Amino acid sequence: MSMVWFKASRPKTLVASFVPILIGSKEFLLKKFLATDTIIVLLGCFLFSGLVQIATNLANDYFDSLKGADNIRKNAPQRMVSSGEISADKMLSATVVLLILAFGVGLSTLLLAGANYWFIGIGLLCLTFAVLYTAGPFALAYNGLGDVFVIAFFGLVAVEGTNYLLSCVTSQLWKSQFELAFSVGLLVNNLLVVNNYRDHQEDSRVGKRTTIVIFGKKVGLVLFIIGYWIPCIIAFYKCNYLSLIIFFPSTFSLYFLIRGDSSSDFSRSLSLSAISIALFGFATLFH
Repeated sequence: MSMVWFKASRPKTLVASFVPILIGSKEFLLKKFLATDTIIVLLGCFLFSGLVQIATNLANDYFDSLKGADNIRKNAPQRMVSSGEISADKMLSATVVLLILAFGVGLSTLLLAGANYWFIGIGLLCLTFAVLYTAGPFALAYNGLGDVFVIAFFGLVAVEGTNYLLSCVTSQLWKSQFELAFSVGLLVNNLLVVNNYRDHQEDSRVGKRTTIVIFGKKVGLVLFIIGYWIPCIIAFYKCNYLSLIIFFPSTFSLYFLIRGDSSSDFSRSLSLSAISIALFGFATLFH
């Protein structure tokens, strides 16, 4: 049973929740601001992000099943509710529990960091859109806004949010890391591009209007290329040549995406994109 829930969490995507936090903590880790309260705040950021990511994946499983989006998928990983492995009620309950836990972790982290209370609103937006991504009459994923959501929350909010909280707890001046935040947001979005490219026919049939359904597969490939070329260009401009290592796994990911003969091709493409995100995070950290 635990393995079923493990699959439901979609572990290949979890790199998307951890690497942005790592990048957001870059300046503080390198300067060794590692007092106990700093470490706890950083761990709180990791835990909050991970809980929200898993809750989002479970919510997607639940709401996609309700909308019939998983009934005709051919190359996608098994979804737990539509396959009957997990009941809809249990999946919804698990989602709610994780969101409540995430709120508790986020609030505790904010209070420990001594951040401004307005930041609670950012956390609540994260929790809200974790559900609205696939829920409701105007679900983001069903109306061509999934890419915007991913870049905004897994890039800008995750990186700059971590940066802000660590600035507060260390009493350091907050300095924007916009280029890095935008870059990792684009790389994380490539995970979504792979999924949407793989499922574009099925999504079109059930009315799930992703960017690729709206504009076509060629635009999806362009979006994927932009998703790793811009981070490479920014890395080159910033003289962070180590980050250029993402070019190779991302290019191989693109190859498997274009070939797309079977579910294994898409699985390889997804895995290589996840590797690119991880490599970018660690290369950025050690630059």
